[in-house]
Amino acid sequence: MSNQRVQIMNVNKHPEAAWWVSYSAGTLSAPFTTVLQAHLSACKTCRKQLQMADNVGAALMAASAHAEEVATADDLPLLEIGPQADESVEWAKDNVLDASEFTDRYIGMHLDGMDWIRAGRGLRVCRLGDAGSHSMWVIRAEPNTVLPEHSHHGSELTLVVKGSYFCEDRIYGVGDIEDADEETLHQPVVTSGEECICIAAVEGPLRFKQWVPRLAQRFVGI
Repeated sequence: MSNQRVQIMNVNKHPEAAWWVSYSAGTLSAPFTTVLQAHLSACKTCRKQLQMADNVGAALMAASAHAEEVATADDLPLLEIGPQADESVEWAKDNVLDASEFTDRYIGMHLDGMDWIRAGRGLRVCRLGDAGSHSMWVIRAEPNTVLPEHSHHGSELTLVVKGSYFCEDRIYGVGDIEDADEETLHQPVVTSGEECICIAAVEGPLRFKQWVPRLAQRFVGI
């Protein structure tokens, strides 16, 4: 078992609150739902955010039931109430998980059994699946690896399950999520000491600035 474990007390980077509204409503694709669900298992703060979103949704449903003009279910897709926080996931409130346990639980696949593709020096990726234009990846990088600078066609959520990386002056450690969108231009750099493993949900292909990663993108697909 790895020495790197997910600890609830260390989580300090969270997705925007709007994600929990969509999560509660059940409107997210499988890649984004999975990444958020995994983050919830390690983050008490976001479990509270989700509970608030569930409560707001329940209040809106109750209000609509007493309104004189009640819309049909087809008219209110965003008001469907998702599962309650303590029912939707087997929360690891009192547990710690190493990276392999994390991927086993939320992806259903062991790290050693993944189909890794080399995407550059010190960098391997595994594409887990797609839902329309959304895809889910596991990214595995050696210490001190500098990833290609890139932006996005849409949203990207990256959850750290082992090690850490930094972008400019922000460090993302185990359990943290980096919330990026089409306005984000960043270049993650893995910290020294141990490898970094992340689970990422991505909307559309990445936008690379340099021609070498753009060429590699044709073969890797990210």
